[in-house]
Amino acid sequence: MLNRIKINYDVLEMMVFFWESMSSKEKVVDAYCIEVSEKTEMAPLYGKEFTKESVRKVMSALSNRELVNHPTKKESRFWNNNMWMTEDMDNMKEMLQSVKLLNLDHLKEEYTEQTKSEEINIVFIPGHEDTYYVDGNTLTINFFKLIADFLDGSIKIEGKPMQEFIEEKVKELL
Repeated sequence: MLNRIKINYDVLEMMVFFWESMSSKEKVVDAYCIEVSEKTEMAPLYGKEFTKESVRKVMSALSNRELVNHPTKKESRFWNNNMWMTEDMDNMKEMLQSVKLLNLDHLKEEYTEQTKSEEINIVFIPGHEDTYYVDGNTLTINFFKLIADFLDGSIKIEGKPMQEFIEEKVKELL
């Protein structure tokens, strides 16, 4: 039985401050970049080519209005994605609003029988290449993979409406 669906966008809130600061040409201290990198929600991104230090290094470079020295492919992608947010704040705000308004409570009514987990966590983070990550009962979604469809005003992931995409992935967790 599915009892709870928790949507976590705490890291995005931290990144909004960062993106707005960058857009306003303000500098962000390294301690803030380190704090973002150490958030447990960021863990799915980390591996051989992209680490906590990668997050700090990229955010620091952005704050200093520099390119990243000798970046990996994932670090370059992370730099580009973050730069995109600072250059298109209206799009970022539209994407963020869709995340904040996301409501999946109707799924609790659908899953009244036995499920693998009684609680599902949906986490939005600024990622690099992958669209999503699954770990137990947690679905982590790369915020940068949300795309605004200006024809119908919706937000899509991999060509599907965001809500539909997330519902499909949640069903796989159950």
